[in-house]
Amino acid sequence: MVTIMTGLLPRDRRLRGSSIRILSKREIIDIVLSSDIVFEILDARVPEYLRNRFLERISINNGKRLVLVLNKADLVPRGIMADWIEYYNSTGFECIAVSASTGRLGDLRRILRESDRDVTASFFGAPKVGKSSIINMLKGRGSASVSRYPGTPGYTRGVQMHRIYEGVYIIDTPGALPIDGDRLEMIIRLRPPEKIENPVSAAIELMERIENAVPGSIGMVYGVQGDFISILEMIARKRGWILRGSGEPNIEEAAREIIRGYLDGRIRFYTEPPASPSRKHPSLGNNPSQGTRHT
Repeated sequence: MVTIMTGLLPRDRRLRGSSIRILSKREIIDIVLSSDIVFEILDARVPEYLRNRFLERISINNGKRLVLVLNKADLVPRGIMADWIEYYNSTGFECIAVSASTGRLGDLRRILRESDRDVTASFFGAPKVGKSSIINMLKGRGSASVSRYPGTPGYTRGVQMHRIYEGVYIIDTPGALPIDGDRLEMIIRLRPPEKIENPVSAAIELMERIENAVPGSIGMVYGVQGDFISILEMIARKRGWILRGSGEPNIEEAAREIIRGYLDGRIRFYTEPPASPSRKHPSLGNNPSQGTRHT
């Protein structure tokens, strides 16, 4: 039986200087309890940085089917993607890989359709992981909005439920999950680049992370080499970003470009899972559902 949520959403929880609305723990709990399946959308390049342990714990403790969805799988080598799926399966999680940008949502659609009863699924994710793209693809032209509740402006103005197949409903959550696993990802995802207080510092830390993982990635995109400050200066000069009066390169704007290049996938970067997962996650317990296919 489909659970329909009622009531108003809490007041505005947007960050200052940002249009991104962060879900409260109370909202997360309410939406999870109204779901049969909980999809946690992660950026396939950095899934561990963006996991929300609170969401996972609430889902598992309340008997919900939790599925980790590694979106942007097209940006990660196939072998590395398979390693991530194997890693999460070995630690007790159901995990699939998808790519909203290339339309590869096969495993997600399979999960939604395989139930023999009415099912409601919710989608959660940190900012810029592609949650909205996935939901929009699932909704398509044939979906029907079955409820809408007035809420707070943000990525989504209110909780919406859509019927996408016969007996299959999806909840479009009214905001993003907080990022509590990685300080740098929190800095660059929770505000647009132009609102980041110290973009140069963030970009240098990001460049160091990228070059340690995939050497030469930044040079391949921008055609420059050197230390990180020199790279920012050269990018600024190549783009014509020059400060008035001093004639110096605007490295803050170049830093924002590096951050944008990472977020939209132009700069090649990905992380790898731990080599030898040996035990179940100590704080979350086991999830009996398993999934390993990549479609």
